[in-house]
Amino acid sequence: MSLESVAAQQAAWERTCHEAITSDVIWKLDAYRASLFLIDLARRDMRRARKRDFDRELSGQLLRCAGSVSANLAEGFSRSTRSDRIRFLDYALGSTRECISWYRTAADVIPSDTLDDRYIILARIRSLLLGLIRSIRRRNTDRRQFEA
Repeated sequence: MSLESVAAQQAAWERTCHEAITSDVIWKLDAYRASLFLIDLARRDMRRARKRDFDRELSGQLLRCAGSVSANLAEGFSRSTRSDRIRFLDYALGSTRECISWYRTAADVIPSDTLDDRYIILARIRSLLLGLIRSIRRRNTDRRQFEA
């Protein structure tokens, strides 16, 4: 698969999201939308993996770190100080990298084309988070930039 294909899948998924989610100003962040999409993908992947006797504990690890990406991004987005924002975005970045490790662990039960798609979306989230962190570090931001 390609980045364009994964982006098209995400765009289709976004159209199914509830207005209570899409009406929040954080929805404008592509990293947030991609991280929510990742949660749905990870849940689907782990349901399939469990049918192939993939370890429940390892499955839980992947689901926890996938959920942690968007949770920490949202937490950081809501913080008023630059240092707090960066700290939570760093947590989200760490969880993104952790997901790559757990997906690698599941490589024997997840089809290679699906695994490639997950690596693509995780690399994209990682890149978006790194850019966001760099941007916040470079300038002296205030809370107003993060609110509607």
